[in-house]
Amino acid sequence: MSVPCNSIHHMIPMNNSARFFPVVLTASLFAAAPVFAGEDAAGAFTAGSSKYESGDYRGAIEEFTKVVELDPKAARAFDKRGNAKMKTGDRSGAIADFIRVIELVPELAAAVTDGERERVGDEAGGEAAPDLHRITAEDLHALYAFAFDNRGLLRYINGNYQDAIKDFTAAISLEPDFALPYKHRGYAKHDLQDYAGAIEDYSRAISLDRKSGETYWDRGLAKEQAGDSEGALEDFRKAARLGQQSAIDRLREAEPAGDS
Repeated sequence: MSVPCNSIHHMIPMNNSARFFPVVLTASLFAAAPVFAGEDAAGAFTAGSSKYESGDYRGAIEEFTKVVELDPKAARAFDKRGNAKMKTGDRSGAIADFIRVIELVPELAAAVTDGERERVGDEAGGEAAPDLHRITAEDLHALYAFAFDNRGLLRYINGNYQDAIKDFTAAISLEPDFALPYKHRGYAKHDLQDYAGAIEDYSRAISLDRKSGETYWDRGLAKEQAGDSEGALEDFRKAARLGQQSAIDRLREAEPAGDS
């Protein structure tokens, strides 16, 4: 994954194989905090927006942090703080804030997937009396694809495959050329025994990243379970050429020496 953030590696068994991938786990996403929403939060938000517009991104982060401490449900403040963190180079911190936004506004995933989103400018900075809880699909940008993808992985790990698929689909809608959500959606479909759907998603991921031996391996497994032994063997060979160890071991067992 390209977004390390206090990440750990999870080994996910599937179809007698093992997958490894890091997932963003941010304890602060689930931290409880007292709610003191009101004029102080609105004032800090306005101050943060002014600092953001002037290029004082660290100052903006401090102000938006005050907002979310006063009102932990202030989705717009998490969004603005995430954007400010991106400006300072704190990509993982930004994604953690964006994950918090999509947790606070659960209808965003469906809105993005259903195409109810247009790319528009950020309008929060000029609000006289901002609604700190309001954010729509129109406000989302490509980096939210990483937030949906990471939450989808968490759901996948917990066996919540259908909701994981919704998150991966939202990620794809936001960033259609992002290979990982296709591969990860393939995982969930694979475990649901939708082998044709998994193969389609793995194939799309491969078209976007032809150097991923793991994805060839996963597609080979799906083809094998769908009854396409020839296609599976071809994918295992491609995976092995790219250094995927499970495929190398599998071919050593299945093929005579020198025939791979």
